[in-house]
Order: sequence, then C-alpha cells, then structure tokens
Amino acid sequence: MKTILLADDDPNLRALARLTLNDPEYHIVEAADGREALELARTLHPDLLVLDWMMPGMSGIEVARVLQSDPQTARIPIIMLTARARLEDKQRGRAVGVRNYLVKPFSPLALREQINRLWNTSQQETRTTTTDSSSTITAIPSRSAMDHEQMMLFARDLVRVINAERQKASALVQANRALQAEIEERKRVENALRQTQADLERRVEERTAALSFANTQLTQEIAARKQAEEGLHTLSRQVLDAQESERRRLARELHDEIGQALTALKFNLHAAQRQPETLNTRLEDSLGIVDRTLQQVRHLSLDLRPSMLDELGLASAVNWYMERQAERGGFAVHVTTPPLPLDLCPTIATTCFRIVQEAVTNVIRHANAKDVWVDLHQTASSVVLTLRDNGRGFDVPAAQERAALGASMGLPGMQERVRLAGGQMMIDSAPEQGTEIHVTLPVVRKGEQ
Repeated sequence: MKTILLADDDPNLRALARLTLNDPEYHIVEAADGREALELARTLHPDLLVLDWMMPGMSGIEVARVLQSDPQTARIPIIMLTARARLEDKQRGRAVGVRNYLVKPFSPLALREQINRLWNTSQQETRTTTTDSSSTITAIPSRSAMDHEQMMLFARDLVRVINAERQKASALVQANRALQAEIEERKRVENALRQTQADLERRVEERTAALSFANTQLTQEIAARKQAEEGLHTLSRQVLDAQESERRRLARELHDEIGQALTALKFNLHAAQRQPETLNTRLEDSLGIVDRTLQQVRHLSLDLRPSMLDELGLASAVNWYMERQAERGGFAVHVTTPPLPLDLCPTIATTCFRIVQEAVTNVIRHANAKDVWVDLHQTASSVVLTLRDNGRGFDVPAAQERAALGASMGLPGMQERVRLAGGQMMIDSAPEQGTEIHVTLPVVRKGEQ
C-alpha cells in the first residue's frame, strides 16, 4: 500500500481528491496548510506528495524547497496544484523537485493519470528539466480558456459527488444504528431467554422436589398402611387366641369348679336316697356345695361383665373392681371418681372399664407396684381416664414392637378399643419409673351412638 500526502487549504478540493483516489492500494493522509504538510512529510516519508501552491502560513513552493534541501525527503515526488501555468512558475517548481503540475480546476481523471505516470516512471530518473512542456503539464485548459459554463458544470458534478458520498456516509450511519439496535434487541431477547430458561429450570427443580417429597410421603403412607394391616391381622389373631383362651378358662372353671360341685351334689343326693338316716348330714353338705357354686358362678359372671356397670354406672363399677383387685394384688388403691351421668353410652362405659381391667391386670402380673392411682372424670366433651402406678415400668417402644410381632396383645388390645370408641390413648413409662396411661374418650349419651 502506497501513502499519498494531500495538502490543500480547500476542504472541497481535498474531498474531490480523496474520492478520486479512493483505492485499496492508496493510503491518503491530508494536511490543511503548508506547515502541517511539511511535518507529515518529514514524519511519514510518503510515496507521493500532492501539494497546493498557494496555502496560508507556508506556500507549497516553500514546502517543496525545504523538502528538497533535506536528503531524507529530497526524493519524495511532488505534484503541484496551481491556478497558474506560467513558464517561470514551472521552472521554479522544477528547481525544488516538483515533478508534475495540475492546473486548477483539474479533472479527477487527470489526477489519477499523473499519479499512474509517476508510478511507472523509474525512481532513478534525473530531475533534469526538459523543454517539452507537454510531458510535465497535463493538457487541461487553463482557467482563462475554460468558460464559465464548463466551470459551473464541473462544480455541480463535484457537489453531486460530495453529496452522494455524504448520503452514503449517512446511510452507513443509519445502517450502523439499525445494526446496533438489532444487536441490543438480540441481547435483550437472549437475556430474556436466559431468564426464562433459569425460571423454567427452577420450576422444574421445585416440581421435581415436590414430586419426590410426595412420592416419599406416599411410600411412607403405603408402608404405614401395610404395617397397620399387618398389625390388624396380628391383633385379630390375638383376639381369636384370647377368645379361645377365655373359652378354655371358662370351660375349666365350669368343669373343675362348677362341674365338680354339681357332681358332689349328685353323690350326696344319691347317698341320701340310699341311706335315709344320713339325709340331714347330706343336705347340710349339699347346701354348702350349692353356696360355693353360686359364689363361683357370681365371680365368673362378674369377671365376664359386672352387672353393676349396667345398674349403678361406670364410677361405681370402677370403685368395686379396684377394691376387689387391691385385695388380690396386695397393693394400695387410690380412686378418684366423681359421679358420672348414668346415661353414658354403654360402648364408652365398657371401653373405660375394660381399659381399667387390662391395666390393673398388667400391674398385678408385671409391675409389682405398691400403689395404684385411678382418676376418672368427665369434661364438657370428654371422659378422661388416668391410671398410674409406682411399679417397675417398661420401655414403651420396645413393648409396642414386641406386641406388633405377636408377643402380647395387652397394649394393642387397649389401643384398638380406644380407637374404635373414637378416643386417644397415651402411655408414659420407663424402667423403674412407673407407668401412666392417659385415655380420652368422647362423651356419647345413650341413643346417640
């Protein structure tokens, strides 16, 4: 790429020359006066200097003279732009290294021809002045030879070229602005897409976590239901086993106690029939057997269901049962039972009584307690039963786990009774800390169930 330094104080002429030399092979540098042109020439060492003769501050001929005097810039070829084509001016120019002249106004084609001629001329050509003026001066009519109409046409062409270039520049500016706007819009859309993608990913993560949590809960619920079903099956088996055990106990009681008593009574009657003289003795013995048998039947009936639960109510039945069990178990009993309504639903009353029976049975079998406290009272909406002892206590979770495996049915039986009655039961116990059972049942009147 060749560097061309263009020096002229007329910006329009510089614009015309710049448009004329608009070529990828040229690098155009402009100067607006002679001193600027001199500095640029010394600094850049251009391949060509297009220099106006008349410029403010320092004329083109003076710039050429200074450059000619410096060995480093003396070989820069110079094309002089001038409004005069006098012979003495051309001679002055040749003396300071001016190679060619262009007379203003000049044709853009003439400028390009002059430059091409210089590129094709050998760099070793001497600066000897030739007498053939046609080789150094382009055959362009002088200002005096060009009429006014031609000058106006040339000026209008120049203005049109400049305006066209300005329009191109304006169009480029507009296109650049549109491109910048499009880039900004794309950036905004990309940011919106990234934000939308981030929101979508966040929602997917939240939904996935929610589904995972719901799945975990569902799995736990299924496991709990399976465990409950297994527990229900176990409890059912235990209830059947308990029923069979109770039937065996009743059968033994009937056979061993009542059956034997009736057999003895039969023997006495047969003996009295065979031996009338022993009638009184046999009758007295038989009456004793009947009394004991009636007592055994009464105890058996009370064990199955105390009649006073239906006749006198829950509070009286609990008081009677606790006094009776205290004698059997050898512990002190402390019962607090304010009067309760006699119209309490039989299901609720029976549930409370059976809980007391089972709890006291466990105390006698396992707790070795010295004292047992029973508190039974009613609130506006609940029947509250609390049983507490100072016995050995036990590990509640371990006992429930053993009960779930079928080792016993005491705790599951109580819990199932309370659940079926619509209540709640809590057990608080620890080894050597005693046991407390708290039961809450809804108040239901007779005829409301």
